[in-house]
Amino acid sequence: MVERTTYDGVMAARIDRLPLTRVQWQLAILVEVTWGFIIFDTDGIGARLYPFVWRPNHIIDVVQYAVIQALQVGLGILLGVYLMSYVADRYGRRPAILLATLLGGLCIWPFAYVTDFAWMVVLSVLSTLGVGGIVATHSTYLSEMTSPQVRNRVLLTSQGITAVVAVGVNLLAFAWIPSNWQLFLWVSAAVEVAILLPLLWWQLPESPRWLEAHGRHEEAERVMTIYERRCQAACAAPLPEPSPILDPVIGAAGGSWTELFTNPHYRGRTWLLIVVWLFAYAGLVYGVGAFAAVFMVDHGGSAHFVFLTIAVAYAALFVGFLVNARLGDQIERREVLFIAGMLFAFAWLVAWMVPDLWVIAGCYVVSRVGTGLFLFNLYNYTAVAYPTRIRSKAFAWTDGLGHLGAWAGVTLLGPLYALGPNHLGWILWIIIPGALLPATLIKFGGIRQGQAVLEQIST
Repeated sequence: MVERTTYDGVMAARIDRLPLTRVQWQLAILVEVTWGFIIFDTDGIGARLYPFVWRPNHIIDVVQYAVIQALQVGLGILLGVYLMSYVADRYGRRPAILLATLLGGLCIWPFAYVTDFAWMVVLSVLSTLGVGGIVATHSTYLSEMTSPQVRNRVLLTSQGITAVVAVGVNLLAFAWIPSNWQLFLWVSAAVEVAILLPLLWWQLPESPRWLEAHGRHEEAERVMTIYERRCQAACAAPLPEPSPILDPVIGAAGGSWTELFTNPHYRGRTWLLIVVWLFAYAGLVYGVGAFAAVFMVDHGGSAHFVFLTIAVAYAALFVGFLVNARLGDQIERREVLFIAGMLFAFAWLVAWMVPDLWVIAGCYVVSRVGTGLFLFNLYNYTAVAYPTRIRSKAFAWTDGLGHLGAWAGVTLLGPLYALGPNHLGWILWIIIPGALLPATLIKFGGIRQGQAVLEQIST
């Protein structure tokens, strides 16, 4: 058995006493804007191009599309999550976020020129490595840089910015797809590589919590001193004294992913989260995203109608994020997850029962709020549920394995979409195993979080 080194948690205590200033907001907004561009440009490329470029030009059929979509949201992201989680735990949160951004930008533009199915399969995996990277790191990093009193507020409010990014991306799609769809891809790549990557390099410090857990105390002290100085300048007042945290920080050296399944503190929550992520990704995240645009097109929606509907949906989600952030910890996170799952299921049940294009569009808007709140609250729930030494590993094994659900689920959606009246097979899949099951599991099996010290709740 490996003997672990323990530290006093000095960095954690110093971070947890920092007042909320523009410094934390700047970091959070920058990270979440990066998440938004990588996800909505790269992760959604197949769903955008298939109904309006690939299908009408007979480039691929619906089964081939399901394969490509499954590879993107399954294998590519899975590999990206594991690769970046390794980088984040071994080399730091900052390098992982930088590498994810670089990969996201570099791997999207080839889709502007490739029409061969075999090459599209290869690109589908490569293009989503950066997606997996930002998924594995964004909530982990921001959880470690904020205090328990403001963590939920900062996370959910800044994550609302992703909805604003989505509005902008879909308005560009509204203007450029299908007429200038290649330009859309080039602009997407340029934003990530030429704008976001330099900003992250300049503005993003390493997590002092991560440095402390790895025994890099001098570097942690240097980074923490600069972070404190920036916060003090922003609030123009002396900083309060740190309070001792309730649990020691255990060194990361010698840590293993097997602890997630052997340590009684984490075993139950790990298996629960794996199951929840598996079904949620297969249903209310990627299962709906793979065919929502196709569903609207099959009921008479044009490209402009679909992208405008999606933009409106993300504007509504932005409001939902603000309301959720305003409520803060008055509502336990697992309760929010349950409500979001129920909202999603109800919306798509109505869309199936009343197959009018405008009703479907309205239900999509409502369901997008449910999906967004479920996804981001589950990101935050997962990041906070584990200690710093294994936080990225935990994200890889829970969220990462969850993408196998996306892979299997989305692969099934080609046949399921054609099954039953008004695509009933697809509707039942995204509602029952895809939304109701994970929402119920997290409500009755999840741990309470609230305004607890990160080192305490994750132990």
